[in-house]
Amino acid sequence: MTINEFDPVQTIPYSTKHKLRIYAWKFVNKTIFRWIPNQIRMPRIVLLRMFGAKLASSVFIHRNSNIEHPWNLQMGHLSSVGEFSWIYCLDKVSIGQKCTIGKDCYLITGNHDVSDQHFRQITKPIVIKDGSWITTGVYIMPGVTIAEFTVVAARSVVLKNSEPYDILAGFPAKFIKKRVFNK
Repeated sequence: MTINEFDPVQTIPYSTKHKLRIYAWKFVNKTIFRWIPNQIRMPRIVLLRMFGAKLASSVFIHRNSNIEHPWNLQMGHLSSVGEFSWIYCLDKVSIGQKCTIGKDCYLITGNHDVSDQHFRQITKPIVIKDGSWITTGVYIMPGVTIAEFTVVAARSVVLKNSEPYDILAGFPAKFIKKRVFNK
């Protein structure tokens, strides 16, 4: 292939109505969403719900987090998203109950097909099951399922699914040991 044959798609593959919805949410996310103090969480939950997110009333989402396409987000009871985290919901993102998404984490559901001359977008869902802890600076890539009570160590990049009670670390994230709870 030559550079002249390479024809990447440079536009968003959405209808005008969908694009307007995206831009309306971006405006709300960068303004009103961020103006609300962290101690007052319900208005941010209401804003996200207005744009289609399915959130338990007990979730905490830091005002400096960035959630794109919130209509694809679902979060369970007592789960939280930390400061400066980015949840890129091009596809479904499901976060279970009592999960912690730390500071500066990236949940990325979209990518591009590098073998396609049009460089088309590919999306796959992310699932984070109950009781999991995604620590600081973690990247979770498209199509990954984080099993129950998994811990992902700081600065890890998760490319594959985990098993329940795993502790993962590294780039790419690898199994370190099983999580054991002391009584």
